[in-house]
Amino acid sequence: MKNLFREPLLHFLLIGAGLFLVFRLAKQNDADESDQRIVVTAGRIDQLETVFEKTWQRPPTKEELQGLVNDFVLEEAYYRRAVAMGIDRNDTIIRRRLRQKLEFLTDTASLLEPTDDELATYLIANQDRFRASSTYTFQQIYINPERHGDSPETYVAQQLEILRSGKRVNGDSGLLPEAFEGASRQSLDNTFGAGFSLQLDGLAQGQWHGPISSGLGLHMIRVESRADGRLPDLAEIRAVVQREWINEKTVASRQEMNERMRKEFDVVVEWPAANSESSGEVDAS
Repeated sequence: MKNLFREPLLHFLLIGAGLFLVFRLAKQNDADESDQRIVVTAGRIDQLETVFEKTWQRPPTKEELQGLVNDFVLEEAYYRRAVAMGIDRNDTIIRRRLRQKLEFLTDTASLLEPTDDELATYLIANQDRFRASSTYTFQQIYINPERHGDSPETYVAQQLEILRSGKRVNGDSGLLPEAFEGASRQSLDNTFGAGFSLQLDGLAQGQWHGPISSGLGLHMIRVESRADGRLPDLAEIRAVVQREWINEKTVASRQEMNERMRKEFDVVVEWPAANSESSGEVDAS
């Protein structure tokens, strides 16, 4: 039963139902109010003072508070006249802003505080996303294919024989260092091109290999050491795991809200004649 009350989707449904009730009551109350009467309540004044204090790090003076109240009255007056004139309708910016505000009000996942057991379970279920990168320590000699005729691979093979005999060879000039120590998979793929690090996984350590291709050209590689990526303990990356956990719950809650919203209305899509064959339901997710 306790786990049921911790379920974010249940929280979402309860808050969503509450919001719809509040909106309905507010609508009824608005219908009873006169459009010519603007009431600035004590609660509203407290709110204006609080916002001022947070912004300016001091309470407003009597004159400043009066100015805030005057500005609120004008804002309310303009708002009511704008709504009465209908200029809020079919305005893309206003529609998007209202949608964003309602999404913010119905976002319950960000309020959740997962337990360590929940995060540990999530970590194991998604360990590929949190596993630390493999690291590589190696030497490389760069070969520019454009400088060695139609068969640079033959040139590389000749240079490898020299290297394996214990002698040194000189590579072509380039911007890459000759040695990399503890370089991560991601950093290598960023430097040499996507997939380069995977080629290093299959190389025996302590021997020269080649040609190894990259986005820069060809290389002769000697892997000194390689450390496979490990899954960190929860304590090491708790903040990251919690952020991803909340993210996933937020997406699930939003999808649930979208489905509820769609079911509240009878959706009819009147496609133009040219697109009549493409008719279908609108995806509100």
